[in-house]
Amino acid sequence: MLDVSKTAEWLLEQAEPWVVLNTHRDLLGQKDDAPEVKRAMDQLKKDPRVNELLDEVKVWPPRLPLGRAYDPKDSLWKLSMLADFGLTREDKRVAQVAEKIFAHQATAPAPPGFLHGGFDHTKSWDKKPYVCISHIMTYSLARFGYLGDERLEKAYDYVKSWQRLDGGWHPTEACLAGNEREDDPSCPFGTVNVLRAIAVHPKLKESKTAAKGVAYVLDCWERRKEPCRPVGFGMGSTFNRLQYPFVQHQLLKTVDTLSNFDFALGERRFAEMLSHVASKVTDEGLFKAEGINKPYAEFDFGQKKTISPWITFLVARAVQRHGRTKSNGSKKKDKTRK
Repeated sequence: MLDVSKTAEWLLEQAEPWVVLNTHRDLLGQKDDAPEVKRAMDQLKKDPRVNELLDEVKVWPPRLPLGRAYDPKDSLWKLSMLADFGLTREDKRVAQVAEKIFAHQATAPAPPGFLHGGFDHTKSWDKKPYVCISHIMTYSLARFGYLGDERLEKAYDYVKSWQRLDGGWHPTEACLAGNEREDDPSCPFGTVNVLRAIAVHPKLKESKTAAKGVAYVLDCWERRKEPCRPVGFGMGSTFNRLQYPFVQHQLLKTVDTLSNFDFALGERRFAEMLSHVASKVTDEGLFKAEGINKPYAEFDFGQKKTISPWITFLVARAVQRHGRTKSNGSKKKDKTRK
């Protein structure tokens, strides 16, 4: 398995400020007031690629809708990248776009039969609202520092109240418990997106809601060879690619999401998923992108031929989280023996 301490040393030597910042924070556990973290944050805010992302999300919602679902050019994915990288509402540009998103908070299903789930994305690419897309924004706002804001908590209330019998989420109202399609399977793609939002909420992260959602995703992994393709989302060769940003339904996104939950970290099935990711390591002990989103060719994860520090960081963080859980489990067993 990956040597996280050596990988962290290598990551700190890289030019990408989002890699350096998150290595200090997550792999080394340094606080935001540490000099190294402050320097990395300053570099992140100055980076021209990050500033281009910020410029592109200034207009919210986008002026023109996109022609297809899950288009990596969609502003909501750029928003989630900025949240992943570590920007917060302390940056005025982030605060400004956050207020525009709050101004488009969904209050009712439109058209009837679909569930918004929190924030209105229907001007982005489809007039039908989808829970899975809406909560990309919930995730981003939470990461930006809006936890506790009653507007954001309202979105989280939707998450709790619209969970389905199998533990996942589906955008169709008829699929809710008690309705005519309650036995239909949930959407694995949507469930992972919702779980990303849940993972940022301290109380909800430890709840039965989270545990049931995690169990559904792990069950999809267990059944991937049946074949099992709920709502058309399977876990085959395309799913298995290492890829960022986390637009598509894919392995690294799922592992990164589940690694936030203790329910998953102690699970054999999660260990299998992580092992699949770790098996893609290069001879240098690092990782490359296996799938790319063309709009992000200027980023380290935007081409396949060279090592990606950011993808290497994401793998290292998941490995570290899993390792801590195993270590804590061993300590508990030792105490029991005594």
